[in-house]
Amino acid sequence: MNGWPEHALAAASHPDPYPYYRALAEDGWRRDAKLGLWLAASRRAVGAVLGSPVCRVRPAREPVPAGIAGSPLGEVFGRWLRMSEGDAHARLRTAVGEGLAALPCNEAEQTARRLAWAFLTAGAVDGRRLDSLVDFLPVATLASLLGWQEAALAEAAAGIARVCRALAADADAVARERGAEACGTLLADLAALPAEGGLRRWRAEFAGLDAAVLCANLLGILFQSRDAGAGLLSAGIAWRCLGEWNHADPGEWRARLRQDPVLHHTRRFVEADATLAGQTLRAGDQVLVLLAAAAHDPAAPGEAMDFGRGRHACPGEAQALAIARGALDALEESRPDWRALGGGIVFQGPPNVRMRRFGAGERA
Repeated sequence: MNGWPEHALAAASHPDPYPYYRALAEDGWRRDAKLGLWLAASRRAVGAVLGSPVCRVRPAREPVPAGIAGSPLGEVFGRWLRMSEGDAHARLRTAVGEGLAALPCNEAEQTARRLAWAFLTAGAVDGRRLDSLVDFLPVATLASLLGWQEAALAEAAAGIARVCRALAADADAVARERGAEACGTLLADLAALPAEGGLRRWRAEFAGLDAAVLCANLLGILFQSRDAGAGLLSAGIAWRCLGEWNHADPGEWRARLRQDPVLHHTRRFVEADATLAGQTLRAGDQVLVLLAAAAHDPAAPGEAMDFGRGRHACPGEAQALAIARGALDALEESRPDWRALGGGIVFQGPPNVRMRRFGAGERA
């Protein structure tokens, strides 16, 4: 394993983690004693975990991380679709799915293209500007569609970044406090948005649910778009730096994401003893579900797994791809030096996201 990632949590930032993932996929399951985790890597193992009712997104004894429990951020976290189970999850999934389905992809694409063009023409298109665009655009596009004024989009994106930092595994007390403050500001902004704007369709889908649940899940959608959307957009830009490709074709995106995934893993907590895909798991076990390894499983049909599978699959795939398409259209119009932009790419981001950074050399 010389030259391979140190462990599965370090793989997304490795220059070439895919031989490592293929070896894990051939094993199917592996216990990493150092990390204290089971690794589910084959397509069969990943599918079994994602489809099992005993594998939860949060441990039953700690539905909200201890570091934010009792704070406004903790209250919001506990209301998110992606952190709920059972009947509550089913109701929220229906509401969020219908709300996203009512969001026209062409509107998301055109909004992203307009915002990206304005962002890119404000200065030289270098690596640092690309990094800033990647961090800004996915959140800003969705916030714009919800009714945020354009002058407030940068602060909304910055607020979501602070929330993301507060929820990172290594967040300290200062980061959590800043994230809680940003959460309160964003909730106030959501409550103040005009009812006749983009919120109207969401209020219709959430009819009968508490208004706090609606605002929490809208904030959750912005949160989820931040790192995953940035990773997706940075991948599309990096592929363009290597040569022209048809970014208008969703099928081309899926083919490329199968070979070079953006979301590399997710985590599940085992609630009760179970045997899944031949492996016995005990209550209290943690499983790192290696989506990137499953996509490279030589024994399974190639399939991109970036948007997950099963009851917790991301419902925003179409909108995420539309935002990335709009951004790439704007970049093509700006006619940058693609070769130069791709000359110093490094991988720096959350452990589960393969995030490209283009301006690391410019900051050195």
